[in-house]
Amino acid sequence: MKGSRWFTIGIVAFLLLMFAVECRLPKKFVWTPTFGHRDKQPFGCHVFDELLASSLPDGYSVSGETLYRLEQEDTVTRRGIMVLAGNLHLSDTDVRALLGMAERGDKVLLAAGSFGRLLKDTLGFESSYSYFNPADFKRYASSLLSRDSLHWVGDSAVYPARTFYFYPQLCSTYFWADSLPMKRLAERTVMADEFVHQTDSVPSDTVYRVPVAMSCPWGKGEIVLVSTPLIFTNYGVLDKDNVTYVFRLLSHIGGVPIIRTEAYMEEAGQVRTSPFRYFLSQKPLRWALYLALASVLLFMIFTARRRQRAIPVIREPENKSLEFMELIGTLYYQKKDHADLVRKKYLYFAEELRREIQVDVEEVADDERSFDRIAQKTGMEVSGISHFIREVRPVIYGAHPISVEQMKRYIDKMNEIISHI
Repeated sequence: MKGSRWFTIGIVAFLLLMFAVECRLPKKFVWTPTFGHRDKQPFGCHVFDELLASSLPDGYSVSGETLYRLEQEDTVTRRGIMVLAGNLHLSDTDVRALLGMAERGDKVLLAAGSFGRLLKDTLGFESSYSYFNPADFKRYASSLLSRDSLHWVGDSAVYPARTFYFYPQLCSTYFWADSLPMKRLAERTVMADEFVHQTDSVPSDTVYRVPVAMSCPWGKGEIVLVSTPLIFTNYGVLDKDNVTYVFRLLSHIGGVPIIRTEAYMEEAGQVRTSPFRYFLSQKPLRWALYLALASVLLFMIFTARRRQRAIPVIREPENKSLEFMELIGTLYYQKKDHADLVRKKYLYFAEELRREIQVDVEEVADDERSFDRIAQKTGMEVSGISHFIREVRPVIYGAHPISVEQMKRYIDKMNEIISHI
């Protein structure tokens, strides 16, 4: 009992020590984009949301409602709706709700790395696509290589023209359209070999200025399209003074309360469907969950003690092999069937040759090669091996009786060949 108590104390002390060490270890960053409201990793939006909530005078909030649900809300106050996602593929219902809110005066900002075909056809634009690789981004950033430039070309009466510098992985996508009625807010330069809409007649050193942020008036409102969603993350707003570029984009949906919806994030659906989210949001249920976990922990501690039980007596198993061999040997001795004993030994002998040196002595047509192979492997004379096998075959395949001396000679010869392999 005393030893069990010290064992439990040692385990608890070890767990507390490991917990303290784990708390003091530096946190490992996860570079996968999530745009999550509670995600404090580089490409989450915890810092971004906190900054906007404390900076925007008209109010800022994060919601889990879809565009359709937001459009159905009966409100006379105009709002700014913001959607951040890696891939934004809206359904027909969402597109109609988006256009309906813009028609009655709401301002909508859509920032995504790729857009669905339905939204492209409705607004009349095209966009490139580039897969974001966190490993490539970390290597590029740690190498201190040059950044790409984004040029602000919006209304110069409000904001003067200015160039912002981002890592290429954060601003690699862009828009294009020949008859685009939208107003360019920001653009970047790409070479002809990088431009996905180029023709074969264009020289490879041609430089294009392609938009990365555009504004489209729609009804009484406005729709802002941004192809660089990663600049709205924690890393984007903390990257030098590039937060100025973010606020310039947000100014187009400013002047009204802004709502950022998480309904179109890949991880958001998993968080909302978790039952623990509701448990932790209600104080009585939260304490009930804590109490249940504490009860389980106490149960594990008090039932972890070693309970003494009867130790069964395990007898050493008897070796019956020698007795069995004596029985079989007695049967053969009484029957005087020496040829059958040689026959069984020969089967084992042939199988051993097949397995060890790939020789089949039961194949008579291949005797010469087989005898040579056995002689090479054993170092014995070919003639002796040939004479022995041809002598023993009639005993194996026939019914000729043999004496005890012949049986011993045949078996000893087979053992000799096997031992020399």
